[in-house]
Order: sequence, then structure tokens, then C-alpha cells
Amino acid sequence: MQISTPEAAPLERHIHVTIPASEVESGVSQRLRNKARSARLPGFRPGKAPMVLIERHYGSDALMETFDHLINERYSQAVRDESLRPVGRPEVQVEKGGRGEDLVFTAVVEVYPEFAPQMPDATVIRKTAEVTDADVDATIDIMRQQRRFYVPVERAAQNEDQVTVDFQGTIDGVPMAGGEVTDYPVVLGSGRLLPGIEQGLLGMSAGEDRAVAVQFPAEYHVPEFAGQAAQFHLQVKEVAAPQLPAVDAAFALALGIEDGDVAILRQEVRENLEREAQRISRGQVKAQILELVAESNHPDLPRQMIGQELERLQKDANAAAGGGDLEALAKRRVVLGLVLSEIVRREKLRASTAEITQIIRDMSEQYEDSEQFVNWYRNNPEQMEQAEAMVLEDKVVAWLLERVTVTDESVSFNQLIGRASAAEANAE
Repeated sequence: MQISTPEAAPLERHIHVTIPASEVESGVSQRLRNKARSARLPGFRPGKAPMVLIERHYGSDALMETFDHLINERYSQAVRDESLRPVGRPEVQVEKGGRGEDLVFTAVVEVYPEFAPQMPDATVIRKTAEVTDADVDATIDIMRQQRRFYVPVERAAQNEDQVTVDFQGTIDGVPMAGGEVTDYPVVLGSGRLLPGIEQGLLGMSAGEDRAVAVQFPAEYHVPEFAGQAAQFHLQVKEVAAPQLPAVDAAFALALGIEDGDVAILRQEVRENLEREAQRISRGQVKAQILELVAESNHPDLPRQMIGQELERLQKDANAAAGGGDLEALAKRRVVLGLVLSEIVRREKLRASTAEITQIIRDMSEQYEDSEQFVNWYRNNPEQMEQAEAMVLEDKVVAWLLERVTVTDESVSFNQLIGRASAAEANAE
């Protein structure tokens, strides 16, 4: 057995093996004897057919089975003897082989690179935020907006009003297919109707009619209307203004707070915001650490891993739509994967059952039926592997954090989540 590494592919190992013809023949003979014990051939009782017929019927199969066994055996032995760490399955090329001949083959496999993970002498900014009463008020206002209702008013329609309207559309005086709608409720400014129609509804009152000219966009989703000039007759049935629910016991009850205690509602909102602030802060620190890792490490990259990652990115609609360099992104991900895996291996990091369970429970909190989510995760081996990988990644990030300087920076909650006001943005 000989192992070589081509200069152009430093991670490839070419394992050249020659197996004597006598060993091949011994394997074939043993398999033929095994087949003879149970073979059913016409005119013979099971196991009583002569070897010449057994060989004629099963000789080729026995030879191929022997080849498979010997190739797998020798390849596995080479991996053990040379302490190789294969990235994937080998490509095997049989160069010579047959009855009465030596079996000569070459197995080509990529291995993981040998390198020491590097971490620069760098500073990581950890942003922290204290949740204030104003942050709680703003969040409750968002919850009120999500539960807004509409009350009929006797005035002209304006933005954010809900208008109930009948409309009929024509093109060159001919009624449009599907262009007649009755009692259609639309919130002005929502963008659900063509801009020309929404603009026409502004300023209309209940009982009022109006005709408006509308230009369909050239890329309109109904081809027969795309780019066409149309006329719409609008008839407003009702104008309703938005109203927000009061922050009272009924509001708290609707949000699942027992006894409708508004103070408990506010406390739950505050705790949720604090958890969100911690999650975002950890995520930002993690992103900085991983960026430093990607910039500081330059191991040889297995072509197979790059190809697999590139294929995943090409299937990812979001990544493909981004328009960036997918190959560069694939290489960056491979670098990160190699470095994190190497740290796990060198530091002997492990994910305990309790840690895996905790991270699954943490994820389940955003679902209404958290127990169903936990059970689904536990019964899905792929998801359990993903949870284990998440625990290990967090452990690696913690290990890396001990090797950089961490500077805390206090910011507002809005700044932390990227929703800073204009005043806060200017202050920065």
C-alpha cells in the first residue's frame, strides 16, 4: 500500500493498493462455497449442484463481492494506520482485477486540514440595554395597534381609515374580467389596491361616487391588464376610523393575563423585552467573534465541502436572491465550520443532554404549544443533531470570548434592536 498527496491538491490522499491474486481467489472460492450450500438450480436439490455450475452462475457475483470486501477492508485499514480524517466517501478506481490476477486499485479521498485555530488580539463590543418604562409603553402600543378596530365616522376618508367600497373597472369602455367588486373593505395606505384607486378613495365620504383613471403597471401579475389604462367607478359605502383598545383589564385578559391585571401584563412585557435584549446582545457578540475567526484563519479548504455548501446556498432562495458571491460565502462558511470543529476536537468540548434539552426549551418559548415543539424536536434525529451543534457552537464562542478583550457599551433598547429614533441616531 502506498499513499501519496498531489502537489495541486494538498488535502487529497491517493491510496494505491495491490492485493495478490491468491487472496482474491481465496475470497471468491469462499463465497462460491457459501452460495453452493443454498443454491437452487434446475434439476438439483438445494445445495447439491456441482461447483462447475455454481461457478458458471455465480462466479461474476462472487468476484464483485470479493472486490468490494477487499477494497473496503484495505481502505479502512489505511485510514486507521495513517490516522486519516476523511471528509467524505472515497472515489475508487480499479486499475486491474480479475480471476487469476492481482487486484490493483486507487482510492482518492479528501481529508480535513491540520491547523491550529488562530484568534487575533482584538476587542469585541458588547452592547447592553436597560429596558425602561418607555420601552414597555412602546411595546404595549404596538400590541394595541395589532388589535385596532374600526368605528364608522361621518367625514371624508383619510389615510389609515377603513373604507368599504364597491368598484367597477373598464378598459376602453369594456368591463374588465373580475373588475367588479362589492362591499370591499380596505385600509387606506395599506397598498392592497392599485395606487390610483387608493388615491381616488382619499377624501370620499359614505354615499359618494367617483370615477378615477388608473394605469396598470407594466409588470402587473395579470398579463392581460399589464400596462393598460383603465377607468374605475368607485362607490363608498362606509368610512371607519381606527380605534385602539384601552389598556385595561379586558385588554390584559385578551392577552392571556389571568384576572386581567395590567401590572402583571407590564411585568411580562418587560421580562420579554429583557430576554430579547440579552438575545440580541449575545447574537451581536457572536457575529463579531465569527467574523474575527473567518478573517484570522486560512486553512486549506476541502473541495468537497465547498461544493456541498455552494449547493446548499444555491437551493436557498434567500441566499440566491441576495445577489452576492455565493462561492465566497460558501468558502467563508466552510472556514467557520472547520475552525469551530477543530476547537471542539482539540478542547474536547461536549454537549450534555441537559444542555441540549435547555436550548430546545428556550426555542420552544416562542411557540404557543411549547410541549408539542419539544416533542417534535426530540423525535427528529436531524433536529436533535442541530440542537447539539447549537450547544457546541455556543461553547466555542464562550471559549473564544475568553481570548479577546470585551468592552461593554450601554445603549438604549431601541438602539440595540436597530430601531433608534432620529434623535438617538444623530446623537451617535
